[in-house]
Amino acid sequence: MDALGINLGFFIAQLVNFGIVFFLLWRGVWPKVTNMLDERAARIAQGLEDARAAEEARENAERDKEKLLAQARTDGQKAIEEARQRGEEQGGQVLADARKDAETIRQQARTQAEEERNRILSDTRQQVITIAMAAAQRVVGASLAEEKKAHAVINDFFAAVPAEAKNLGDTVTVVSALPLTDAEVAEVKKVTGATTVENKVEPAILGGLILRAGDKVVDGSVRGDLSSLASQLR
Repeated sequence: MDALGINLGFFIAQLVNFGIVFFLLWRGVWPKVTNMLDERAARIAQGLEDARAAEEARENAERDKEKLLAQARTDGQKAIEEARQRGEEQGGQVLADARKDAETIRQQARTQAEEERNRILSDTRQQVITIAMAAAQRVVGASLAEEKKAHAVINDFFAAVPAEAKNLGDTVTVVSALPLTDAEVAEVKKVTGATTVENKVEPAILGGLILRAGDKVVDGSVRGDLSSLASQLR
């Protein structure tokens, strides 16, 4: 060693020092450094994994958001369409109800007008009879023999049931120039055999009765007689 210029004692001391330092590093420092590096690598790996999971979560959230937006648009459109349909249905129902109410009002007005006309005609019936009697008196130049008989003649003019109406039917509609009295309706039932009689007033027939039962018609009105006479004179 001396020939090589190496001090053997110093060299051995250096080896021992190196061995001691290496042993101390190996026993004390190296495990800590290794653990620190392992922990750092684990943290990096965990961070990468967390970042990947976060990216997946973000992508999933984006997809869920798009789905929710699409569903919301669909639901909104559906709600708008349903609201439009309900609005149209309600509007149509309101219009139908208004038309129904208007028709009801018109029907009530027609019924009330007809009832009022019949009431007025009933109230003036006695006046018509009186005028007719006065006219007959002027024509024949003397009063009729008996007032009751005169009344009967004039009442027959307005309410006499034609013989052709015998056994006409179970339900009969009677058209008269003036409203019929209860007694006259009873007479119609008796002659025709009807159980139900409906009285319609049409002053235009002038007098007499028109009776209808199904497709059967018996015209005993003054208007009908005048029309028949006019046809014969042509």
